[in-house]
Amino acid sequence: MMAFTHTATGCAATLIAAKFLHAGPVQTALMMAGGILGSHLPDIDHPKSAFGSRVLPLSLPISAIFGHRGITHSLFAVVGMSALAWWALRAANWQQGFAVPMVIGAAVGYLSHLLGDWLTNSGVPLLWPKKRRFVAPVMLCTGDLREYVLGFAMYAWVAIEVVKGL
Repeated sequence: MMAFTHTATGCAATLIAAKFLHAGPVQTALMMAGGILGSHLPDIDHPKSAFGSRVLPLSLPISAIFGHRGITHSLFAVVGMSALAWWALRAANWQQGFAVPMVIGAAVGYLSHLLGDWLTNSGVPLLWPKKRRFVAPVMLCTGDLREYVLGFAMYAWVAIEVVKGL
């Protein structure tokens, strides 16, 4: 999937999680911020991705060691990323009221990225280090019309929900 669609899925998934958790407006905004970041984190393993190109000193070695859609596209990485984010936020002396929504949002965004890539013909190695890639029964090709329709539909839904909440 493209960065455009990963952002849309991160926003939509995080908004759904916020509604499920009955988050207030501030917690929802924090969750959305974490969700947008989390929706791009798995592509740190691709130096030419929208996110990887911005963090090349990290992206290049990760790509060289694991390749694209390796460890960063696995459930192992979701657990590791969530633990690292929690530790970083606590070490920065963030109050729990702020840290928790951001970490939840980042984890939801990360999972939304994996879901999005699962929908592509390349699939994702959810059980890394096992090589098997999981692929959805109905696939999208990156950049095709269906991906744009999906992305715009999610952005429209998020915008409507945000306006309704104001």
